[in-house]
Amino acid sequence: MTGSKRQDKRKHNRVKFDGDVTLHPVTASHLGDVLEVQSQGISTKGNDLSEEGLKLEIGDTRSPGDILKVKFTVQKFKSVDAYGKLTWKKGKYGGLHFFILDSDSRGQIREYIDKRKK
Repeated sequence: MTGSKRQDKRKHNRVKFDGDVTLHPVTASHLGDVLEVQSQGISTKGNDLSEEGLKLEIGDTRSPGDILKVKFTVQKFKSVDAYGKLTWKKGKYGGLHFFILDSDSRGQIREYIDKRKK
């Protein structure tokens, strides 16, 4: 094969997502055996979305490896709640890989993606 076209190895389609996202840092409890969601949310913007994760504007507040709870809306009156790990960061952007996403939220994301890729 010739040329410089890069092959995308993602399992799921990714589409533009210009939505508001609320991040809640997740930290280990003082005993270290339970994860606690911090009540103070941080507002930011999404950039693109797939069933596997979310690219978002992360600024300087987070680092790769951080666990975050995110909340955002892809359908009117229904919000998506997910837990993810920040897997990369470059400039003001970071990539969050979902590791807890319920089936209703996954279905909402799938429907959002299907409507935009046509």
